[in-house]
Amino acid sequence: MVKVTKSQAELYQVRHETFEGWGDIHLVCGEQSVSVVIHSDYGTFAKYWSHCGCNPKKFLVDLDFDYCMKNLTDYKHYIKAPEQYPTEVKGRIIEARRAENLTKEEAREAWCDMLQTEFDEGDLYFKELIDHHLFNKVFGDYEYLPCAKKIDPCCQELWEMVWLPFVERLKSELNLVSSLDQLAGKLAWK
Repeated sequence: MVKVTKSQAELYQVRHETFEGWGDIHLVCGEQSVSVVIHSDYGTFAKYWSHCGCNPKKFLVDLDFDYCMKNLTDYKHYIKAPEQYPTEVKGRIIEARRAENLTKEEAREAWCDMLQTEFDEGDLYFKELIDHHLFNKVFGDYEYLPCAKKIDPCCQELWEMVWLPFVERLKSELNLVSSLDQLAGKLAWK
């Protein structure tokens, strides 16, 4: 037999005057658990934390960018950064030259050829590097090919335009609850 229950969820709607950067954040809070589903200008994100160790809203307020995004995106908050590949290739050539794996002439050749490829990214870019006759001397192995990554701009925008305003709202709710608890405590003493 399957049991289906109905419970309440809280919906936080983040809207800006420019109508950009909107987000709908759905929370289902348990005593120490929280389910977060976000539909936004930047995509859909979701995570269930089964044991926060504290009030779920306090838990969400205290999350930092990296932890929050890696959980909401299932570790997909970094993307390839091909614009940084030439810097990595330069570093490998310099390192190979210092280790005396390349002669001065070979280093010059690698510098010219590997930094002036026909393609800037993707499989064809890597094929050009791998097919170069100095590949082994520069990279040694495939694991040392350029692999620079950067934070996905959608995640950064979600954080700044949706998550941070949402967290500010949670903080004000938590402060209100704390103030009411203190007031109730003072009234109980009278």
